[in-house]
Amino acid sequence: MSDSSATITYNMPELRGRKRIYTDAEYLDESNIPQLMPDFMMIHMQNVSNMLYLIKFDKGYQPLVRKKTVRSDINIESVANIANEITEFKLGYVWGNPVANVQKSDSLPIGSDKKADNTAISQLNDFYYAEHSESKDQELARFVEICGIGYQYIDIKRDYVDGDSPFDLITLNPLFTFCVYSSDIGHRKLAAVTYTERRDMTRFYTVITPHRVYRYDTAWHLVNGKSNGTLDYIEAKRSGEVNPFGCVNVVEFNRSCDRTGCFERQVKELNALNVLASDLCNDVAQNTQAIWWGNDIELGTDEDGNVEGVKGGQWILTRTNGGGQKPDIKSLTLSYDYTGVIENITTTHDYILERAFVPKQSDPGGGSTGTAMSMSSGWLAAEMVACKETTVLKQSFQERNKLALIAIKKSPDISQDLEVLNLTANDIEIRFPRQKTFDMATKVNSLATMLNSMVNPRVAMETVDLFPDLAEAVASSIDNMEKLQTKMLSEDKAEDNVEEKTAEEWLTDTEIPLTTEVNDDRTMQDSSDQNANSPASDI
Repeated sequence: MSDSSATITYNMPELRGRKRIYTDAEYLDESNIPQLMPDFMMIHMQNVSNMLYLIKFDKGYQPLVRKKTVRSDINIESVANIANEITEFKLGYVWGNPVANVQKSDSLPIGSDKKADNTAISQLNDFYYAEHSESKDQELARFVEICGIGYQYIDIKRDYVDGDSPFDLITLNPLFTFCVYSSDIGHRKLAAVTYTERRDMTRFYTVITPHRVYRYDTAWHLVNGKSNGTLDYIEAKRSGEVNPFGCVNVVEFNRSCDRTGCFERQVKELNALNVLASDLCNDVAQNTQAIWWGNDIELGTDEDGNVEGVKGGQWILTRTNGGGQKPDIKSLTLSYDYTGVIENITTTHDYILERAFVPKQSDPGGGSTGTAMSMSSGWLAAEMVACKETTVLKQSFQERNKLALIAIKKSPDISQDLEVLNLTANDIEIRFPRQKTFDMATKVNSLATMLNSMVNPRVAMETVDLFPDLAEAVASSIDNMEKLQTKMLSEDKAEDNVEEKTAEEWLTDTEIPLTTEVNDDRTMQDSSDQNANSPASDI
């Protein structure tokens, strides 16, 4: 048997995550950048090749991994594009709500004013909102989820007007951006490189180091010379101006520790599913346009003696040969077990989504509890993977806040009496809110119970994960919550006339219920009612 059916129709890259670029140099400046940059670009272009493949794959460019050599006139290439389904789910579930900056604790930093810290974080959030961070984070998220990496650039705003943010937030394309790290034990970020390609195929590079910003042309020659280092960063426009941040003001975001995309590990299974679906479509088409086979028949001829083929809508006229042989006409078809093929396609589809930790979009049915349905349909696994991903991303968002605070403090257009000027990146907690409204009743009851139990209002609101903007919710509600708790404490002290008893007396006087009863003091019913109302509760 020929193996032509397995012929590769295009070159599929070896996807193993994006490579980080390291160097043995202790620092990068105009003395060694031209010599080292070609090696950096070589590694970067390998990453670009893989990222381009993944981006095109997400957009539906998924050529079949083998040619169809039999009946090549019927060649249907079916692309389910589940890769885009995985991407869109991740963008909605992990990144659907804006990343929230909230105060880490009422007592941190030590000696701080919690109300002043709330105001400072709210001011920082307002600056991000003025810079349209929500839409720019979605642009970043698409790069991070598909390519495994993404970049954002923070700079002091040079054309500030009233109402603007004092800093610029720009999402960079990872196809034209990369960072260089030291190969020593600390892996310090030595530089960030971003470039543009002009119509004449020449490139313009910007190399940002912790101390200076350099601009190079395609031949790695400095553009516009070099300044004397005394120019203000906001006014300087020549290569070599001082970087006022004192660090590389480009943030690299990693989706995971191995820097892979959200569907990268399932690419081979996705290609196999496309082949399976295409073969099914081709078989239906081939049966519809079947080749006819005839035995012991004679077809008419034209004036030149050529056999006339049958055309659409014509009758096929046959005659019995002199030997008494009976004509036989039938179509050449190969009957598939369509039920088994369709079931295989469905199973493969569900298998890919399960491996990518994307829950089923259909209700599994039955009388299971909400928790059991979440586990069976994959929502619990999706939440666990989302928590892991956000834990990796938090480091990058903390670095972004650090750069934003530096830009705010160095901006000449900001009033010096703002609370945000006293804020540090370590005072801020990064939260990725996910609106899980299916258990909202449980969250409301939990919040009310914790407040009644004198839990700190901020801790209670953070625990229930109910509010999309936690900083705003805390700032507007914490005063009333603290007054309510103070009132409840005073009422408890006034009514505290219960005589003291030993532990043995409490056990003797207290009747322990043998059956589970619903707590009628709750704010509303929640999923805990399912345990009491379950038909298996008497078993």
